[in-house]
Amino acid sequence: MADHIDFAKVTVGRLDENTPGIPTFKNQKRVMVDHLQKDALNEQNQKIGTTWVWAYDDRVALGYVTLAAYSVNKRYLENDRKYTGTEQFPYGTIPALLIGQLATHEEYERQGVGKRMVAWATKVAMDLSKIVGCRMVVVHPYDDVVGWYEKQKFKKVSGNLAIMYLDIKGGWSGPVSDLSQRPAGQSGRHRPRL
Repeated sequence: MADHIDFAKVTVGRLDENTPGIPTFKNQKRVMVDHLQKDALNEQNQKIGTTWVWAYDDRVALGYVTLAAYSVNKRYLENDRKYTGTEQFPYGTIPALLIGQLATHEEYERQGVGKRMVAWATKVAMDLSKIVGCRMVVVHPYDDVVGWYEKQKFKKVSGNLAIMYLDIKGGWSGPVSDLSQRPAGQSGRHRPRL
């Protein structure tokens, strides 16, 4: 594990050809490395998902999160005793923001990077909900990180579906990153307030 992270030196930027630390990004899951190094920029250009990289000291990619629009079929939640909002929801699907990929550089794990990226993505969803429908943040996690997402207040959908959600209808009580420094969709790097 690397030295303690000074989050004052962390910038968040939309992935581009000049994003620092991409070639040296490491993660225990090779698929997460391949996504960042080979697929993310192409998917971004095709408007499938947008990848945001957390760079440390403008040289190391601490982690990344890929976001996309999504919707959850209301049926998946109707039988979920933990979720009671579907009876009041008038449509067949519930609009959401998908965390399509989220990974931390393996040398910087267990230092709060992932928690901050989830908080940041949740803030994006809350900001989006002011201009378009967005009721939830959704993930399709690998089995080995389900418990970690539960600690971030995500709930599993009942049944065999590999979907977890965080309902943002009533706000969110976790740490929130301030995105007011850069309008959504504008590229470039900025320092998030955490």
